[in-house]
Amino acid sequence: MTKMTKNILIPVGLLLLINSLCTDVVCAQLDQLFPKKALPTQSGYLNIKEKGARMFYAYYEALQPAKQISDTPILLWLQGGAGCSGLIGNLYELGPWRVEEDLRLHRNSAPWNRIFGLLFVDSPIGSGFSVPPSDEAIPTNQEEVAKDLYSFLEAFYDLNHRYRSRPFYVTGESYAGKYVPSLAYYMVGQLDEIGSKKALRIDGLAIGNGMTHPEVQVQAHAKVAYAMGLIDFQQKMYLETLQQEAVNFVRQQKWNKARKARNRVLIWLEDTTGLATLNDIRRAVPYYRSENGTNYLTPFVNLPSVKEALKADANRTWKDCSDKVSSRMGEDIMKSSKWKVERLLLRLPVLLYQGQFDLRDGVVSVEEWIQDLDWNALADFWASERKVWKVSTLVAGYIRSHSNLTHVVVAGAGHSAPADQNLHTQVMIESWVSKSLASSSSQPAGFRCHE
Repeated sequence: MTKMTKNILIPVGLLLLINSLCTDVVCAQLDQLFPKKALPTQSGYLNIKEKGARMFYAYYEALQPAKQISDTPILLWLQGGAGCSGLIGNLYELGPWRVEEDLRLHRNSAPWNRIFGLLFVDSPIGSGFSVPPSDEAIPTNQEEVAKDLYSFLEAFYDLNHRYRSRPFYVTGESYAGKYVPSLAYYMVGQLDEIGSKKALRIDGLAIGNGMTHPEVQVQAHAKVAYAMGLIDFQQKMYLETLQQEAVNFVRQQKWNKARKARNRVLIWLEDTTGLATLNDIRRAVPYYRSENGTNYLTPFVNLPSVKEALKADANRTWKDCSDKVSSRMGEDIMKSSKWKVERLLLRLPVLLYQGQFDLRDGVVSVEEWIQDLDWNALADFWASERKVWKVSTLVAGYIRSHSNLTHVVVAGAGHSAPADQNLHTQVMIESWVSKSLASSSSQPAGFRCHE
């Protein structure tokens, strides 16, 4: 194959056709779509016996572990939604390989599995490639999601006994701002109930651009959009009335009406501002879209050769986000998980980070629910210094940290911060796990990144 041929973009329809008619020559060409060096360390399905469901996962071992494997931390990544696939995080954000517009995998120069094991899962059941035996097996609340994830982790450790003692962190973004504390809270409960010899280990949790306390967060959109110059004063007042409708329904525990009211807030804001996406006010198109708006992640993942490489169900059509799961979780959307964070702060390190250009679940919306925390160290947290965080000589963001809580603003990033700032978020997560993030921000010359 000539250099010119290699660089030709293959139309999606043709790609699917030649994939289904795989000859030796064509298969060799398709191998470039998912080369062997890009394969996960493990992937496929783990059975959730209690439900008769199968949860799809992909695990990547640390590329350059700083310690022996038995002491190398494992990070679990949970995607948001509700109902979005972990493959978004894997193949677009923080995994070792990323899909780009040419429908090929390219090395991520700063993946999160540089010194950690990295575990992706399609959760809740019904998301992505995960298979429920029936719609009734799809969760409807955070407690079910947490129990299913715990069963998944038990199955993962049954398959990998030696991993069980490794440090373990739960991470995720967006609607995983509820999944992450829900799973962590359940895991802590198991430790208290059955002891550390039987229960699974947990060492901390990290939430990126999370939706955790909707009642407070839905009230932030108007003031942020107004401060950014995206709406004027009259529009701000109108948007505040829409926000208050959502708040009123939350307080009345009319959960579906609250969810629909929040949707009206987001739709009105996007339409009025003309933004391509609230996830990042700078973007001309949403995430994993080409310049003409075409989603390039979905056709890639649905290629038969890609499904085979990932050991996914060949008969299941992958969607980035499942409408069915979102519908089943509908009454959960506007419920709060803040109380779980409050309890976890007494036991575990918690990292909350946001990209500064996110208008959906951004900095202000998270800081406002942090102010609302019932936590005995809250006053000292706000009294602590907010520091400029540098990676080499570049301003990577801003950090405030006290006791078990660390808050980071990621400069130059939107809702999917690892996609926008791969190196800076890699340095962030590595430094936070090693308990050096807060101290690194105080160095005048900044934190020197790894080569």
